Order: sequence, then structure tokens, then C-alpha cells
Amino acid sequence: MIEDEPQNCDLLMIRGFLMSSSAAYMLLDGKYSSGVSLGTRSLDILKKAHECDTTNYDTEYYLGFYNYAQAELRRRLGVLFWLPRNANDGIAALERCIEKARFMNRAAEMVLVDVYVREGKQEKSKVLLPKLLEKYPESRFLLWTKMRYEIATGNESAAMNTALAAAHLYFRDGAQHNGIMILREVRKMAGTKKFSKEMIDEITKFADVLDRKNLSNSDIRTFNSLLKE
Repeated sequence: MIEDEPQNCDLLMIRGFLMSSSAAYMLLDGKYSSGVSLGTRSLDILKKAHECDTTNYDTEYYLGFYNYAQAELRRRLGVLFWLPRNANDGIAALERCIEKARFMNRAAEMVLVDVYVREGKQEKSKVLLPKLLEKYPESRFLLWTKMRYEIATGNESAAMNTALAAAHLYFRDGAQHNGIMILREVRKMAGTKKFSKEMIDEITKFADVLDRKNLSNSDIRTFNSLLKE
């Protein structure tokens, strides 16, 4: 199709989306070099698609998130001085995507509410997060965001319950590593760093279904450490 219509802006965008998705799967499979290379090429194509049609706000989902991620990386690792300093450009792109895109609006909303939490914009998070959770109550991504929001607003007890709810979903769906990680993360982020007896009892139930053959030794050690309070 692109050979027939090489200047079709929407076809360029779709090609960029497909390449980005493929790159993400490569990274998940541990094919880091190939994934990064394909991801970089996909961003170049999405930039061309946006330049081709500046009213195509769907492209700003990927481009906005990428710009924000670059600025966040520079903030964490100052030695990467060539990356953008200001995260506001990426945030503004995501906000435009929510308001004006044709079909990437919800995806941009889910990313943006997480960005708001990271940026300390909790008043904006407070408005957006409950609406999204009402639509997508089993979104593990949103539950991670909710956990971080509750930590940021000083509600550690609620954050631990949110992490436990997400862990149940992960264990139910066969992603035990992720379930263990969110429990470890909430304990690390919480000031008390301790689970209640009730939570320990709930976490102990996971031991009966723990996939010890396929989990790494590190995961198993982490899980065992969760029970030692």
C-alpha cells in the first residue's frame, strides 16, 4: 500500500505504529539491539507522518511519550546531557493527543496520568485516575499508577492494598514475576516498609501456586523475603 501511495500520511503513521509494537515485543523477548534499532526507525517514520500532516494528533502519543521519557532519563542520569532537558514538550504533546486524536486518546490518557504522578501533579492525577479506573478496573498499568499516587499522597495503607489487588491479577493471569515485583516495590516505597499481618496472610496464599520451575531464583528469594516481616 505504501508503494502505491508513498506520500499517504495515514499509511506512514500505521507503519510507524506497527514497527513500534514489533520493537516492543523484541525488547520483551530480550532482543535488545534489534528492538532498539527498530524502535528508533519507527520514531523517525512517525515524525515524518506528523510532518506530513501536522493535524494528525494520533502520532503525538508515541512522539510525546518518547520526548517525555528522554527528559526523564536525562533527569535521572545527568551525564546524558544531549537529551532534552524539558519534559513539558512531551506532556503537551500527550495532552494534545487526548484532546484531538482520533483513536489514541485513551492510550494517551493512561500514559499521561502516570506522568502526572511522576511529576508531582497530583491534583491533575486525582481528576483523571478515578475515571480511567472506572473504565478499566483490571488495568495493571493503572493499578501501578494508583499505587504510586497513593504513596505520593501519603496513603500507604491504600497503596499496599492496591499492590495486593494487582498481584492477584498478575498471579491469575500467569505473570507471577510482575505480581512479585509490585509487592516488592510497594514495600520499598512505603515509609514503614512493613506489611500488615492481614497482607502477609494474603501473600502467603500465593505460595501454593508459585511456579518455582519457571521463576528465577531471584524472584523466589524476593517472594520469600516478602513473608519475613
